[in-house]
Amino acid sequence: MSGKALKNKARVLEIAPGSGYALLQKLIIEGFFDMPVSSKEIVERIREKFGQKLKVNHVQTYMKKFMVEEIIHGVKVIGKRGNYWVLSCMPKREALNHIGKTRKVLEMEGELFSARLVERLQKDFGREIEELHSNFGKNGICTAFLLRKILEKLIIIVLSKNERGHLLVDKNRPGGYTGLKSMLEIAAREKLNGVPFLVPKTAEEIKGIKFLGDTAAHNPLARVEMTTILPQMPYIITAYEELTARL
Repeated sequence: MSGKALKNKARVLEIAPGSGYALLQKLIIEGFFDMPVSSKEIVERIREKFGQKLKVNHVQTYMKKFMVEEIIHGVKVIGKRGNYWVLSCMPKREALNHIGKTRKVLEMEGELFSARLVERLQKDFGREIEELHSNFGKNGICTAFLLRKILEKLIIIVLSKNERGHLLVDKNRPGGYTGLKSMLEIAAREKLNGVPFLVPKTAEEIKGIKFLGDTAAHNPLARVEMTTILPQMPYIITAYEELTARL
């Protein structure tokens, strides 16, 4: 059942007005449980939105009604007290991937994994997208490496599809490709119907993720944190969008 259908199911439940059940019902309908939230977060939201106090240990009691109706399910994280709560249409594995991520990370993740972009990438990048989804917001080194890998592979596929693949060949390494820096310059220089594969400004700004990806892959002493990756995300998403438009 879809999230929309689950919210409609919650909407028509007969619930006593003003009760703890009614407060949770309103939060479900407004989309608060579209992503996993802890009992503490639920209590805080109820206080903010309705000005009412609910004890953390009472959340599970009121939640049971929605669990029985299979609208909400609990997700237990090993090493953490209490459950996280989310619409039952989100599988546990996906919920665990989201738990612990900041709002900023979730917003960027939503843009990166937008339906349109994922649809364009799925055929050639299914495995990379799956691994990126698992690491985004949690593992900076893996995230930086995967973002860089997808960018490099995307340039190769797009230019090759449009009969420009030979420009990426490293003349000093038969069968090999030139470095990403050179690839970005070529993608910004080469045009299709008068429009570059990568807008020059995008190609320039994307060098930040190249640096982080290189650091993740080749510098064993350096750490790559999500806080350094997030400012680069608007540029990497733009680059993916520009390139996938030519697939």
